[in-house]
Amino acid sequence: MNKNLVSVAFGKGPYQNIIDVLKRLDLSVLKGKRVLIKPNAGRHVTGGKGITTHPEAVAAVIDTVLAEAPSYVAIGESPILGVNTLEAFESTGIAAVAHKRGIPLIDMDKRKPVKKPVKDGRVLDTLRFCADIFDFDCIISVPVAKSHMHTQVTLGIKNMKGCLWHNEKVRLHQLEYRENKTYPEKTLDSAISDLAGMLLPDLTVVDGFTGMEGLGPSSGDAIRSDFAVASFNPLAADKTALELMGFSLDEVIHLKLVRERGIVSLDQVLVEPADYLKYACPYKRSPDKLDIEFPNIVVHDDNSCSACLSTTLLFLKRFADELGDYVFPDGKLHLAIGKDIKDFPEGTILIGNCTHEHKGKGKFVPGCPPVASRIYKAITGVEPETNEPEA
Repeated sequence: MNKNLVSVAFGKGPYQNIIDVLKRLDLSVLKGKRVLIKPNAGRHVTGGKGITTHPEAVAAVIDTVLAEAPSYVAIGESPILGVNTLEAFESTGIAAVAHKRGIPLIDMDKRKPVKKPVKDGRVLDTLRFCADIFDFDCIISVPVAKSHMHTQVTLGIKNMKGCLWHNEKVRLHQLEYRENKTYPEKTLDSAISDLAGMLLPDLTVVDGFTGMEGLGPSSGDAIRSDFAVASFNPLAADKTALELMGFSLDEVIHLKLVRERGIVSLDQVLVEPADYLKYACPYKRSPDKLDIEFPNIVVHDDNSCSACLSTTLLFLKRFADELGDYVFPDGKLHLAIGKDIKDFPEGTILIGNCTHEHKGKGKFVPGCPPVASRIYKAITGVEPETNEPEA
């Protein structure tokens, strides 16, 4: 088995693309093994919108894996805070394809976590993992290709963050730099590389049929890129996928760290077909500042996590046009996010628990993160007419 082979397919839809990429790999190693399929199913969003893994992509993985006679196959997830795992499986369409094939679904937050020390961590000393992952011989990461406002892209290695128990995922966004050390990367990049040093997918299968560009991971635009990538080398799979998205490895710091720290090597990687870049479909990158998208809004952001930033973006996309009566004397509405926020006008809308210490100076909206409707009510004093779509 060539663990460094990367298989690419294009143009045949979410199911057949993945059938085709997996045909090139020697999956006989799965025979008699306990296999966990880990999609991106952490939100209440139907597959095909670029936010969660397409259910037909998951179906293709299941069908291919079952043909190799594993001893047991299950699908597991630990979603973002506030999302019920089994309900998310239903919303995404993954439950339907799993039930049809008799595959059990696992809420990986149900059991008590397993706490493990992080050896030589850049920013982490310990991590709490979902206990279920240790019951399996093989974990297959099945992410959807997305841009990401903090990590440039989110693919197979970052998808393993969904194997961290409950609110441990949030902690990775809230870490401080270690004293007497200076890192060029964000702490989130450092933390993902620490996680990769402890847990990597045994097989990565990237669903690039409909991805998300721009304000990913949940507030961007769907893009039909119609590709799939698979490899036993998780870094090679992610590198190939991000190149198909129009990025370079040096732009994606958490993956660059995985390579530089020697966690995974890219030596002797072979991509088939060799001319795979002709299938590239460049994704728009996330903008550096929110006011690019919303000229009448000022967002004071200092070291926010992607959860609060994503919620703020969702709120603005949903309600920005309704807020014209709530502006400050400068004609703009001021919002603040981030744990290090300091300078902002009196009365600013303070979004998320990290801004709590400044609540005497503004209008505090609690939550980690608060939902968009709560932010709307804090500004207007009324409930929105309809619930906002799930992030």
